[in-house]
Amino acid sequence: MDADIKYPSSFEEVVQLVQRLYQPGTPATVNKVQEILQQVQRSPDGWKLADALLGTPDQQVQFFGALTFTVKLNSDWESLAEADTTVLLETLINWVTRFVSQGAAPLVIKKLCSTLAVFFIRFPEKWPNCIRHLICCLCDHIIGPDAIGNCPQTRELLSKASTAQKTVALWFSAIFLEEVSRIDVRNIKNAHYREKVSMNVDEVILLIQDAISIPKGGPSGILDTQLVAEGLRCFSSWAHHSMRTFVVPAPSIDKLKALNVCAMNWLQHAETFDTTSEFITDALTNYGTFFTEGDVQALFGILTGPWAVTKFQQMLSGEDDLDAISFTRLVISFAENNAKVIAQRPQDIQTVVLLQMMHGMLTAPGYPAVEDEISPQTFEFWSCIVELLLDNDVMQEIGDVNMASAMEEGRRHVFQAIQEYWAKIKIPPASVAESWNKEAREGFTSFRKDFADLLETAYPLLHYPLFTKFVGHILSALSAPDWEDIEATMFCLNSLSDSLTDEPSEDDALEELFGSPLFTLLSESQASIPLKARRTAVNLIGSYADFFERNAEFLPAVLNYLFTTLSANSLARNASKSISQLCSSCRDTLTPEISTFLYQYELFTSSPAADELAKERVVCAISYVIQALPTEEEKAAPIVSLLGLIQKDVESCLSLAQQGQFEAGKDLALLVLRCLANMGRGLQVPDDIPILLDSDKNPLRPVSFWEQEKGATIQIQVVQMIQALVVAMHEDPEVVDAACSIFKTGFTETNPGAFVFPAHVTTNFLLERAASSRRVETIVSTAATMISSHSTSGSLSIAPQATSLLDMVAALAEKYQDPQSDPDVAQSIIEFLNRLLQKYVEVLVRYEPKPRMEFLFFFALNSLSVREPLVKKAACAFWGAFVSIKEEKPDLQTEINSIVQACGPVLAEKLVWGIGGGAARSEIDGLCDALKKLVFKQPRAKTWLSAAVLRPGLPSPKVTEIQKRLFVEKVVRLRGERSTNQVCRDFWVQCRGNEFAYTSAQFD
Repeated sequence: MDADIKYPSSFEEVVQLVQRLYQPGTPATVNKVQEILQQVQRSPDGWKLADALLGTPDQQVQFFGALTFTVKLNSDWESLAEADTTVLLETLINWVTRFVSQGAAPLVIKKLCSTLAVFFIRFPEKWPNCIRHLICCLCDHIIGPDAIGNCPQTRELLSKASTAQKTVALWFSAIFLEEVSRIDVRNIKNAHYREKVSMNVDEVILLIQDAISIPKGGPSGILDTQLVAEGLRCFSSWAHHSMRTFVVPAPSIDKLKALNVCAMNWLQHAETFDTTSEFITDALTNYGTFFTEGDVQALFGILTGPWAVTKFQQMLSGEDDLDAISFTRLVISFAENNAKVIAQRPQDIQTVVLLQMMHGMLTAPGYPAVEDEISPQTFEFWSCIVELLLDNDVMQEIGDVNMASAMEEGRRHVFQAIQEYWAKIKIPPASVAESWNKEAREGFTSFRKDFADLLETAYPLLHYPLFTKFVGHILSALSAPDWEDIEATMFCLNSLSDSLTDEPSEDDALEELFGSPLFTLLSESQASIPLKARRTAVNLIGSYADFFERNAEFLPAVLNYLFTTLSANSLARNASKSISQLCSSCRDTLTPEISTFLYQYELFTSSPAADELAKERVVCAISYVIQALPTEEEKAAPIVSLLGLIQKDVESCLSLAQQGQFEAGKDLALLVLRCLANMGRGLQVPDDIPILLDSDKNPLRPVSFWEQEKGATIQIQVVQMIQALVVAMHEDPEVVDAACSIFKTGFTETNPGAFVFPAHVTTNFLLERAASSRRVETIVSTAATMISSHSTSGSLSIAPQATSLLDMVAALAEKYQDPQSDPDVAQSIIEFLNRLLQKYVEVLVRYEPKPRMEFLFFFALNSLSVREPLVKKAACAFWGAFVSIKEEKPDLQTEINSIVQACGPVLAEKLVWGIGGGAARSEIDGLCDALKKLVFKQPRAKTWLSAAVLRPGLPSPKVTEIQKRLFVEKVVRLRGERSTNQVCRDFWVQCRGNEFAYTSAQFD
């Protein structure tokens, strides 16, 4: 029970409480114990308690004692008198030396080392030569920090010290620098720490050198590998923090670098290999400049010498599994770090050996990321080599003659690496793949994607010989197909689809490929071909849609394969995507096949298990081809046929609704509506086809087919399908969203079409929904999009429909009253009003009844002060546009001016409130845009702004009247210039308070 956990009244109870902390217990119990112990640690007796806890025999209690010293140093260090600090340091060092002599657990000693590091941070002037002092105390006898000059030299002390004493000194040296590195020494207040660290560098170097020096007889002689490992870890820590922080001065870093070669030699010793390779790999990966040119040459020699070659061969044969990953990471990081040298000098003896290793890693047994962990790590190296070979400036550094041979050799190596990767991406047999877990499957897939990226990167270097090599491989394999082999090659061709040039050889190769029996074999032998191979073949067709556009004679074979594949549920989505890609690119060529496509689609949809997404894509694909028919009249019949197929699903949906199966009916309704939306998208005129714009100034515009009886009948059918589904699904929000997306497909069109519905049809649909729909924002945003689509130059005026929609929007504004009550609806209302300004400002300004019109502007003003940034952004855009309107009709401009004069004072007040700290800093630029336009366009802006800022308490009590007046003067004087934004940011900081100044500066 937590109730029996009380504040301890004796030392024994403290010990019991500490022991209880490390025992199993509920989170509530542990938290309670921890809370009480923290109170004990921070108590005035915490110093004495820590000392007493270290004297107990329990290791966990000892650790807590050291931790208590750390807590006190961090919380109460300022309360210590000068004499107390001397006693504290002596006490801590005394405990360290005592525990070392007793052979205590490393956990406690390391915690005491951490406490000593904190002591240094709190009292750097009291303990400047901390490492030298600790070595003296450990190896000789405990003395004061000022007496270290009386001790023997460090080198002499270390020569007589035990392994334990040296190890603790190394622990402290590493922990000391790690703790100091957390301090921002670039701050002038902390600059003295760099000086103190510099004072200890020579001692650290002696300490590390003593630990990692090669003993007499070389690395194979008598040595203490544990001490060497600790020395290497300490060296690694100093190297890491020296290069990644500013705590170690540059001259001291140069001294540390002198130890590199000594450290490297331990690579060749089995017991120290892991520690050494970890240090070197980390350094190469994160701070390669720590190695001098001499170090790099030395390491090059080691990694390409007999020891490394033997180790690599053992690794490939499986004899050295323990060190395999460490060794390969070391070699890869070195190769990446020296890629430029490798690219420029590929024929040097050492480079040849290193490249052989890099190639060898790609032949490691097993599937990548499953059994083989090595090959996935090599992509960065080969990508880097490719980029260097493609960098003309880099390669010209070695002269034209050398460059030519280096480029030739480099291409050969890259080509070889791609062949080696290709062998690794082959899909496993089904029995093997089924045994993989999710992580293995994702790893193997990721490997293939990385290889695809490498192929794209390498193609500008290798060009069409690589492409024709892949195609030739498939063609030669068709006589006795190895489908895993063919799939890997098709995957490569897929990856290169966006990289091809205008080289005729590429098209020649594709003609051979798509003219081969490949897809006939795939169609006839589906049962015996791996699913992955069939899917890759499907994707291959879609990837080369541009080729089929140029070479239509190859379309029948591949389309036949794709439509055959649609019946396989696992391939339907891929096949439908490729069909869609082909129909989009080759629409003009495929128009004679429309009846065949409709028949194939009917067969496909007759299956109850037909994939929904595939249905949508095929509808879109057929619509692409219908769109390419030369006249609107010719499009009518296939459109009617396609709608007839979709109508079957409409009837099934209505039947389900009548039977009370609402969820199933809703799913089918959404599918039908998505199919109709895809049909509308497919019928859109492509962007690259020139269009003729109708003009609203030309009353004699010929009546289009879609405005005549036959065309209008088709449009009515579509609208009736939409209406029936929305009503049957009781105005379900998702269904309404899907329905609105169908109308939107016609908004982008500039000429009449099957899905370019008359404005009154769309308007009536939206008005019917507004009263009952639970997705009001969708209705209003669709209305806004329609207004925008009829606001372009040459578009027909829809002023009556705009007025009807404004009625709807005004009613909604009155219903919600406060924009904050439903921000999504408020945003859509403001955006609708904004769209009216481009062409239908008269509809807004002369809207009746007038009180309702005034309320809309009041709603837009209040939207400037809501919390949601998107609503505020929309309101800023509206007011910035409205105050800037310049109408050709004088009487209309007068009415606009009248509204601006009425709203101006409140608008100024809202903007000043936001810029004066009421809005978030990220919203200031939006408010500034509206303010700049107000100042630039409206002569009375200064009066309104002055009145707004001089109101008591507005915008903030933190700014004086002089600061307010100065703000207005600056804004008005700048007259909308860009520097107004900075003036507003500065004013925002003044109003919020100086604590926001740093953040403001950071973002500027």
